[in-house]
Amino acid sequence: MTPEITAIIAILIGLLFCFAGYKIQKLLITIVWFVIGFILANKVGGYFISSSNLLLVIEIITGIIIGSIGFKLEKLALCISVAYLVYITIGPYIPNVEKGVEIIIHFGVSLLVGILSTFFIKPILIIVSSIAGAHIIKYYLPTLVTIPANYLLICVVVIAVLGVLAQFKTN
Repeated sequence: MTPEITAIIAILIGLLFCFAGYKIQKLLITIVWFVIGFILANKVGGYFISSSNLLLVIEIITGIIIGSIGFKLEKLALCISVAYLVYITIGPYIPNVEKGVEIIIHFGVSLLVGILSTFFIKPILIIVSSIAGAHIIKYYLPTLVTIPANYLLICVVVIAVLGVLAQFKTN
């Protein structure tokens, strides 16, 4: 594949991320969790089921079930990750209080911020996907056209902002 064709494909993927990243993200997460469920059913079911047709049906059903709840599991993982990061970050900022109270404050604040982060997952993913798409475009566009660096940066910022606005409007 020539560098120009690679650049065109990459730019199209960047535009897709910019303007539909949130929708793609949901689809990709569902596909990943479907595959996890399918493989899990294959590994476990292979020990108990001798019929390959029955095993395939169970794999597909398990994949669909796991895939459909996969997005919810991602929110749980985000909540736990953010809560942990807050927990290890706020320690020095808690005033001198009794050890038991300090742990309760630590845990309570961390859990609250973790739970709140799940409500902001949509805007975070929209902004990140738009910036990622714009970055892909910035990286591959000079392969196709010669653009001065300062104009390239302006173009990419405009594309990222338009992507964010378009995603917020359509999601």
